[in-house]
Amino acid sequence: MSKKRRQMLIILLVLALLATVFYLFPLILMAMNSLKTTGEFTSNPFSLPTIMQWGNYSYAFEQMHFLSALTNSLVITVAVCAIIALLGPMAAYTVSRVQSKFVSTMFYMMIASMSAPFQAFMIPLVKLYASQLGFNNSLIPVIYIGVGLNICFSIFLVKGFLSSIPREIDEAALIDGCSSIKLFFYIILPMLTPILITLLVFVAMGIWNDYLLSSLFLNTQDMRTLPMMVRVFCAQYSNDYAPMMAGLVMTITPMLVFYLVCQKYILEGVVQGAVKG
Repeated sequence: MSKKRRQMLIILLVLALLATVFYLFPLILMAMNSLKTTGEFTSNPFSLPTIMQWGNYSYAFEQMHFLSALTNSLVITVAVCAIIALLGPMAAYTVSRVQSKFVSTMFYMMIASMSAPFQAFMIPLVKLYASQLGFNNSLIPVIYIGVGLNICFSIFLVKGFLSSIPREIDEAALIDGCSSIKLFFYIILPMLTPILITLLVFVAMGIWNDYLLSSLFLNTQDMRTLPMMVRVFCAQYSNDYAPMMAGLVMTITPMLVFYLVCQKYILEGVVQGAVKG
C-alpha cells in the first residue's frame, strides 16, 4: 500500500470516528442523564451520575403505562410490516414482470402519490373512518392507513431490486412445471430477503415513531402508543428531567435493537435495489 493511500485511509477513519461520536453523543447523553437525579441533571447535564438512579426507569415505566403503550405500538408496527411484506413484493413483482401500459400507468400514479403530504388528506380520513364508519379509538384505521402510506414506497423499492433478477429464472422455473404462485413464494421471495429487511426497517421505524396518525384516532389512555405516552409524560413531568430521559430511553430501545440486528442487510438491499431502479 502506498504512503498516499495509507494517509487517505487514516483521514477517512478519523472522519468516520468523528461522525460516529457526533451521532452517538445525544444517545449517550440521554442514557447517562436517565441514571441521575433531576438535581444532578440541572446542575451539570454533562457529568457522570454519582449514584445510579435505576428507580427512574421503574417510575417512568409506571407513570407512562409503558406496557400497554408498548403493546399498542407493537401491534400496529407488526401488523403494518406483515401486510407490507406480503403485498409489497407481490405488487412489485407484477409491475416488474407484466408488460402492460395499464400496469405501468398505475405504477407511475402510485409513485406520484408519494409526493402528497399526509397532512393534506388527514382531515378527510378522520371524517371518513372515525365519524362515518365509527372506527374512532381503534387500532384498525391506524393499521389500514399505515399500510396505505407505505405500500407505494415498498413497491418502488422492491421493483428496483427485482429489475436486477434475470427473467430467465422465471422462465426456467415455469418450463420445469413450477406454477406462478410457487415461483414467487419459493424462488423469487427468498431472493428478496435483503431488500425486504431493508424495507421493513424503514417502515417499522416510521410507524413506531409516528405520533400524528395515532393521535388522530386513539384517544383513551389504554389505546395510546409509545410516542403519544411520551408526549403526555413529558407534558405532565416537564420539570422532572431524569425520569423523562429514562422514558425516552425505554421508548427508543426496541427499535434500536431491531435496527442493529438488521443493519447488515440494509446497505446490501439499498445498493442492489438502486442498480436498475
